[in-house]
Amino acid sequence: MLLSSLILLVLFSATSCVVTDQLSFKETGYNSSTFDFTVEDFFIAVLEDFSEFVPEDQDTSLMDKAIGDFELALRYSSTTNSVNIQNLDDNAYKGYFNFMDLDRLFSDLGAGNNQSLLKLQNNTLTFSLSMDNYDQLVPVIPFLADENFEAFGPVYNQGLSESDYLEMIGFMLGEEGPPAIEKSSITLRIATPKPIRSFTHGKKIGTNLYEFSFPLIDFLLLADPITFSVSW
Repeated sequence: MLLSSLILLVLFSATSCVVTDQLSFKETGYNSSTFDFTVEDFFIAVLEDFSEFVPEDQDTSLMDKAIGDFELALRYSSTTNSVNIQNLDDNAYKGYFNFMDLDRLFSDLGAGNNQSLLKLQNNTLTFSLSMDNYDQLVPVIPFLADENFEAFGPVYNQGLSESDYLEMIGFMLGEEGPPAIEKSSITLRIATPKPIRSFTHGKKIGTNLYEFSFPLIDFLLLADPITFSVSW
């Protein structure tokens, strides 16, 4: 689901991460989400510098702890089932879950009943993330409010240009930081139960398949809203 991409994006936004997520809608019954992502070794070193996030169990990596917490949050939702996230190796994971009600899932995870991030109405899925509703992500992903993350995120860096941001990252994280940020991306695929009628942004890659991609730095700065819609 798109939310899973957002959560993974936030968890790993201090470094290089490539996330691919497919959200498949059905006419009846449960919808499904499948996602996979890989992270560079550089990411591990960056997050381990945030000592307060190191798990008490030294046999559990910071990556595994973050993914485990995300999996538990999905399992606690009243609208999900078949939640499963697997560690393929040290730097790669894949996950799957079913869900019945998109709005209920967002509510269960803390976004509230009036969230405006992601809406499904009349067979149209609309996503919109900007500084105006960025605060709706915070209850879902408490990591956003942590002072260690704020230095990397859009609230702290409003008005900063991309070049200035990358220069700051180089100063904070070293020379590996800027290229790691630049090659990080999120790709979302929406499989629809009927042929796609229309869409904004992104591209149609099949009769019933839509794709939307954006670079990580677009989220980190949020200089412009990140939006798309697809109708079937």
